[in-house]
Amino acid sequence: MEKFIQKFQDWFHDLPAGKRRQYILVCTAAAVFLLTFSVILSFQNSSGKNDPLDAQRTRFNLAIPAEELFLPDEPDFLPGVLLERERRTAWTEEDAIEYWQDPLRQGEEQWRQKIEAAIDEFLERVP
Repeated sequence: MEKFIQKFQDWFHDLPAGKRRQYILVCTAAAVFLLTFSVILSFQNSSGKNDPLDAQRTRFNLAIPAEELFLPDEPDFLPGVLLERERRTAWTEEDAIEYWQDPLRQGEEQWRQKIEAAIDEFLERVP
């Protein structure tokens, strides 16, 4: 490769100044033409995106369907998420009722008994 480059340099330097200028202008014009041609082709390809067949091809090439990739919108009947609330030093029963759910009211007495039995067993083993 180095021999080829050296031969090309020698050949180019042996040319008269007018011929060198001509070769440089022709090569520059060819490079500009190729660059312009490639830009025009890329714009033509991007403008053809409205083609329905192209849209189908793109849709089939997705690895993960869009329905599985993005979460659906939440229904309107769900309550919103409370990101933060006002910090209080003391709570009244009316204030706490919004955030408290009594487990005994929902028939979970059996869980309470199991938890109390586990606590009693643990405390009996502690020396």
